Amino acid sequence: MLIKNLCDYYNIQNKNLSNDTSSEYLSEQHVHYMIMLTEEGEISDIIDIRERDIVKQKNGKEKTIFRPVNIILPKRSQKTAIDLNIIEHRPLYIFGLNYNKEEFTPLDEKNKAKKAHQCFSQGNLEFCKGLNSKIVRAYYRFIEKWKPEDQVKNPYLLAIEKDYTNSYFCFALDGHPEIKLHEDQELLEKFIEEYKRNISSQASVIAMCPIEGEYLPVARIHEKIKGIKGGNPTGCVLVGMKENAYESYGKKQSYNSNLSESTMKKYTSVINKLLTDDNHRIYLDDMTIVFFAIVKDDSNECDLFKFMLNGSMEDRVNDSLKAVAIEMLKGKTGDLKALQANPNVEFCIIGLTPNSSRISQRFIIRNSFGSIIQNIVQHQRDLALEGNIRQIAIWQINNELVSPKSSEKSTESNKVSSSLTSTIFYAILNGTRYPESLLSTVIRRVKTDIDEENNNNIKVNDIRVGIIKACLNRKARFTNNKEVIKMALDLSNNNPAYLCGRLFAALELIQQRAANGKLNRTIKDSFFASACSKPSTVFPRLIILAQNHLAKLKNTTYFDMLIGEIVSQLNSEFPQTLSLDDQGQFIIGYYQQNKVLYEKKDETTKVN
Repeated sequence: MLIKNLCDYYNIQNKNLSNDTSSEYLSEQHVHYMIMLTEEGEISDIIDIRERDIVKQKNGKEKTIFRPVNIILPKRSQKTAIDLNIIEHRPLYIFGLNYNKEEFTPLDEKNKAKKAHQCFSQGNLEFCKGLNSKIVRAYYRFIEKWKPEDQVKNPYLLAIEKDYTNSYFCFALDGHPEIKLHEDQELLEKFIEEYKRNISSQASVIAMCPIEGEYLPVARIHEKIKGIKGGNPTGCVLVGMKENAYESYGKKQSYNSNLSESTMKKYTSVINKLLTDDNHRIYLDDMTIVFFAIVKDDSNECDLFKFMLNGSMEDRVNDSLKAVAIEMLKGKTGDLKALQANPNVEFCIIGLTPNSSRISQRFIIRNSFGSIIQNIVQHQRDLALEGNIRQIAIWQINNELVSPKSSEKSTESNKVSSSLTSTIFYAILNGTRYPESLLSTVIRRVKTDIDEENNNNIKVNDIRVGIIKACLNRKARFTNNKEVIKMALDLSNNNPAYLCGRLFAALELIQQRAANGKLNRTIKDSFFASACSKPSTVFPRLIILAQNHLAKLKNTTYFDMLIGEIVSQLNSEFPQTLSLDDQGQFIIGYYQQNKVLYEKKDETTKVN
């Protein structure tokens, strides 16, 4: 399904190409500089063709960002060792020079510069024989004339200096920058013809491709995919079988997949392109999430999806999009068509994690864009609490599921497991129940974490309470079609656990009022976790303690009535133990009662 979706997207993106070079033979490449060649093969200039963007920083200042442009070149080599590219873009190959300590030199310990330049020169000279366009002849003559040892003081390279090593290059004809080597049709046609011939000569297995639906040469080795967070810097493979255990019916390695060479080129090229685009991927802990709509221009759909799910506030997200998103969070129907987003288009979301040099697919979801957005809106509303209807990004949820004491980002204790993240995504995007492990994790964090920004109290915040509320309500909605937790304090909720949470909030405030707020530790710090799990062992003691605190207050009418009301609803009997769901009710009851108590401006503020 993953490869089929990627191929569908590839076919849509390349449907209206002016020529049938079918980019399975070509690839997109970042380029920073254009080398201008005279017809005699001399360099007349090296032009900086990077795009310049003005970006506003948080301090209000503006910063200029230089971004490389994308061009289409013949397929690039995937090998890490020295290998040939037709129309080279890498500086070490083109010039045969290293930049080291403010000077250029053809020398290095492993003689890599010399070997790379020889590979480039021999391969491209051989390939360009018989081609007669002006730019190809200029390119041919440049390769013939260029001697790395004679060019260490080349003024055009010296002008680039430190940018040299990390930059990529293309070629054009001097005086005619519109005549570019990588756009020469004669050269491209020859490359594609030879590429096809090489594939056919190397094809040892012909099989029915499950994507193309035709008998085609099967790809033996699949090209590497770069940009997976935590993956091998040289790239990972999505399809690859190495061990004997994966062999079947006499087929070895990637022949097991029956994927054709053309299908392999399609899916690898498109996913590599998506992974370089901020508008088509986000990172969440060790997971890389890629998303796209099966349509030619999916920028509006991707903008809205990223904003709704991840809280992206980038400049590209316009005010009208934000306004519609906020209206949808408030329960109103958002007009996606007004944002030029098609609610009927198919939208795909894919979760990927690295597994050594391979890629593991954690989840894949494909649905109509309108359905996915409505499910995200429902998710946001499930998280919402009264007076706090706001967007909660997926990364904010993840942050609440790990211990704040885990300061090192690389430690496993500071990451949410990929399996939990995947099931959370399924629930959000499909509108189904949240995983039980989400509820248990957030309750454990509430009971054990300390809020260092709030007097080192037990950490109960709106996001954690919102997660618990969402989990309980979705579970109830899918079992009896009735939500059990409201957005605000529910005086009609007679659940014993909910009532215990309310009572605990009242007893804590009484203690604080009696001490005039001068406490290093409250009953919350000492008894919250045990009260949440086994109320009967804690509350009788807390009730007695509260009587001593009430004796210090001038006016106790409000507290007397509140405690009496809650205890009477409990029939003066506290539960022995609370289940996981009831512990969630306890925490919500505590949070919602606290909100009311601290917002009141009556006799509860009067102390001796």
